[in-house]
Amino acid sequence: MKAAIIEKRTFPREVICGEFLSGEVISAIKEFGLYDEFLSLHPNKVTRFRFIPENGVEISHALGFEAYALKRSQLDQLLLNAAKDSGTIVFQPAEVISIQPNQDLYEIRCKTPGDDVFLFAHTVIAAYGKQNILDKSLNRAFASYRSGYNGVKYHINNIVLNENTGDEIQLFTANGIYCGINRVSENETTLCFLSDRNVNQQDPKNALDVLLQRNRKFKSLFACDPLTELYKLPVFGTGNIYFGRRAAVENGIFMIGDAAAVIAPLAGDGIGMAMESGKLIAAILTEAKKHKSNKKIIEEFYAAGWKRLFSKRLSTALHLQRVAMNSFGGNIGGQLLKLFPQLAGILIKRTRNVKSIT
Repeated sequence: MKAAIIEKRTFPREVICGEFLSGEVISAIKEFGLYDEFLSLHPNKVTRFRFIPENGVEISHALGFEAYALKRSQLDQLLLNAAKDSGTIVFQPAEVISIQPNQDLYEIRCKTPGDDVFLFAHTVIAAYGKQNILDKSLNRAFASYRSGYNGVKYHINNIVLNENTGDEIQLFTANGIYCGINRVSENETTLCFLSDRNVNQQDPKNALDVLLQRNRKFKSLFACDPLTELYKLPVFGTGNIYFGRRAAVENGIFMIGDAAAVIAPLAGDGIGMAMESGKLIAAILTEAKKHKSNKKIIEEFYAAGWKRLFSKRLSTALHLQRVAMNSFGGNIGGQLLKLFPQLAGILIKRTRNVKSIT
């Protein structure tokens, strides 16, 4: 099949992301034959997860699968180059502003620095992330919903940290906010947080001050005033993140990654779900071409396969997020995990594709 990628902005570029690469991601990278090239980018190996709620109780647990952390700009460029090498045509920068059925094809209108470009395709896969102007034009049910959830990411220099986060991904929580920290290179660490504006009612960046005031372990992580340092840095963010249900197929368009559903970030499975859903639709389309299946059957297979792969993970992660972003729930949860450490392993497995767990 001939394939094209239409990318809104030119790569390499950064996007809002915790930049944790789970066992599912590493498995896919190996399957694509990119593992050696991936390792040449010197990703930081992650072997443990540490949870620190407001009361300061610390829980550390082995992940049980191969995982790394790497800046998204590097990962995305690696994958885009591999797509080009396989014969994929890439249009960038080109923003899709409409997708319309046109007999047996879809007419895709793209805005480019020059004129608008029209492309035609038998199959359209939407991989545009958490939100896009297309959500409204496709009449997706959640498009006008205001969630109050905002995500923000910084890349901070490791010298501003009192301790080397090393091979751990650390999660700090307070009421209405949680923040993940993981090293992505010798010099940089990703700081990515989710804030509920319905609780903190302030600018998402300033909401980080709530975490500094209420979680002493988080504040002690820094060798200087972190807010002063952060405000000097580029910020990558997104607002109104919707964690509810979405359809995996909309108007015959196949949704993958965050376009199909956004998993609570604390699960560290966003990139993994994007990889897995991409592999799923590729396998289904390949088989459909062999057997000359009609579009309705393809849509049903994808919707059922997507639900089988992700529904339990999404539900578990959302419940964990609600607990973690509540002061009482986070503190009690931390105490329970401290008393019963085997629970941490169970919860990690519940947010993963079990085949990736060793």
